[in-house]
Amino acid sequence: MASRKVHLSLYLSAITVVMIRPTLAAICQQTGPCSCQMDDGSGTIDLSPLAGSGTPKFSGSATKWPDDNWQYSYNPCVAFDMQMCYGVAACQVKSDMSGESYDIGSQDGATFSMDGNNVAITYNAFDYQRHTIVKLVCSSNTAFTVDGEDPDAQTSFYFTLESPECCASGPGPGPDPTGPGPNPDPTITISISVGSIMCIIFFPTVCIYIVAGVLINKYAREREGKDVFPHLEFWGSLPGLIKDGFLFVFASMPCRKQGYSEI
Repeated sequence: MASRKVHLSLYLSAITVVMIRPTLAAICQQTGPCSCQMDDGSGTIDLSPLAGSGTPKFSGSATKWPDDNWQYSYNPCVAFDMQMCYGVAACQVKSDMSGESYDIGSQDGATFSMDGNNVAITYNAFDYQRHTIVKLVCSSNTAFTVDGEDPDAQTSFYFTLESPECCASGPGPGPDPTGPGPNPDPTITISISVGSIMCIIFFPTVCIYIVAGVLINKYAREREGKDVFPHLEFWGSLPGLIKDGFLFVFASMPCRKQGYSEI
């Protein structure tokens, strides 16, 4: 009985947490090779003002890592060529100027995702042997930092780009100048929370459980009357278990005032 009470309390707690959990975090929906729009309406991110024309915007000794053995070049939006890297977004170059270099991400197929509360862009090399992830951080200053590579695979490279251009700005794209007049039809957006999804799953599952249980008990186990209901003994004791659970929680509250003891 005690074990059953514990399991029931945990189950009810899990359902409560899921039902009151807020909706999923915002995502940035890609609108171009280096731009995206926040789906919560907070604005857009566009890196095109940072793009170098034919040469990488971020390069040189400041991008060396580790131990000055390699240096990295990165250019958002526009592809560039460097040594053995052709038409890339990011390139890894040997610092000794031996000519050894690797494509670590191309502009083609750049994808946006969320890294916590920040937006990140993933670039895959043309041969898919390496890939680069650039985390975008909203900042008043522009800085490019080489965070390093995956020590296990050594094919994943991580950078951080801080800039005002990494901030979601404006209410999103304005109205289409070729669109309807001043009174267009309203757009209705429907958002389903995690709690709503759980309800949609929960109630049909309960119906299936009851119908299947009744059919099995009646025809397979040849039960009659109220005994056809599945797990009748458990459901009959459920109200008492819920009551015991509430009484247990109430009795365990540290802020509950204790009465005067009798003399």
